[in-house]
Amino acid sequence: MCFVSITNSLQAETDSKYTGPIARSEKRILDGKLEYEKTGNFPLEWKLYFKAKQGDFVVFYDLNGDEIHFRYRRNKFDLDGELFVKDLFIGNPYLVKGEWIGYYFYAVDERGKRSSLPTPKKLPGEKKEIIERQTIPIFQLKEYTEIRTDDLFY
Repeated sequence: MCFVSITNSLQAETDSKYTGPIARSEKRILDGKLEYEKTGNFPLEWKLYFKAKQGDFVVFYDLNGDEIHFRYRRNKFDLDGELFVKDLFIGNPYLVKGEWIGYYFYAVDERGKRSSLPTPKKLPGEKKEIIERQTIPIFQLKEYTEIRTDDLFY
């Protein structure tokens, strides 16, 4: 009798497929924009993958490939900021927390063409601009933690 219950629980575990360290049901950046549209509050905590350092920012992306930029230093001479992000590794998942400070907006010209260079804008901003798909949120990086899985692969 005990043997049957053990085999059933093992079978249930093997039926579920590993989808990665960040669940597919996890909140994405587009979901955060929809939440902002409905409530006026933008989420401050994200589970994202690290992409790269660009200038004074570290760039993270979600499962859709959408990006968020986190400012980690004041300027290129801020050595404390460099030490703060030295452990980030490209492609690794992180739980990232920050303070929302602005966004990059890609303007549309009179011909209907979207600009290839974004315009950085500070809060408060226009709600219509913030919820656009191409808009990239900008945060001040407060803390990050690498997401590690306890799953065994064989």
